[in-house]
Amino acid sequence: MNKFDVYGDGSVRVGRATSIASGAKIVFSKPSKVTIGDYCTIGSGVKIVCSGGDVHIGDWSTLHDNCLVLSTKYVYIDEHCWFGQNCVIDGSGGLKIGRGVRVGMYSQIWSHVAAGEQMEGCTLVGERPVCIENDVWLVGSCIVASGVTLGHRTVALIGSNITKSFPGNTILAGTPATPKPGLSFYKSVTQEEKLKMLEQWIKAAANEMGLKVDVDSGEQIRASNNLGESIVFVATATLANTVRALNPEATICCIENKTYNKQFTNIEGQILKHLAGNKARFIST
Repeated sequence: MNKFDVYGDGSVRVGRATSIASGAKIVFSKPSKVTIGDYCTIGSGVKIVCSGGDVHIGDWSTLHDNCLVLSTKYVYIDEHCWFGQNCVIDGSGGLKIGRGVRVGMYSQIWSHVAAGEQMEGCTLVGERPVCIENDVWLVGSCIVASGVTLGHRTVALIGSNITKSFPGNTILAGTPATPKPGLSFYKSVTQEEKLKMLEQWIKAAANEMGLKVDVDSGEQIRASNNLGESIVFVATATLANTVRALNPEATICCIENKTYNKQFTNIEGQILKHLAGNKARFIST
């Protein structure tokens, strides 16, 4: 793992199993704090500029090459977020991004606007916080204006220019972006179907990685390696508590509430990374 090139006075904390490419920079123009979680990926040329505002990037999140993060008030990015190349992530007026948010390359999220001289009467000056809730997807080359809130599972199609807030489960497109009624990218999935999908994905990963898989139909799926490490996926929170008590060194993933107990084992990193892209994302307890 390479380290950030750090300029100015501030504190940086980087979690375990996080990869930072060469050329990533943090610039403190005013004292502040940057916290990067575990299992994160930071690409080449990523630049974080802190002007007094802290930056938090949660576990399993990825900032691809040449992303720019600006923080005057704050930037909070939760777990399992993904930003494509050359995105602008602006926290001048405050920016909160929920879990599982995906932002396609060349997108821009702005929490401030500044243009002509105020002395000459220009009113295009201001800072307003932006909130992007869990599982929002900005497909690519999208722009989010200051003051906007996007609700859970909103999807903005490529090139959307989002100038106002929208509730959850809205599909947006256009300039300015408007809802597209009748479109939906989610369907209902039963617990049995979730277990079946996980079984297929874990067996495929195990075949590539040389792991052993045991399946207790309808209840749990266990993968293990020759180091004695194991990761277990169980259907319910009640069963997860029982299995954790019996297997204190294993990683136990609960399908019901999407949580897992972080153990930093090799198999944990392998399997959860295999799932985390667009299959299944688990949040550490």
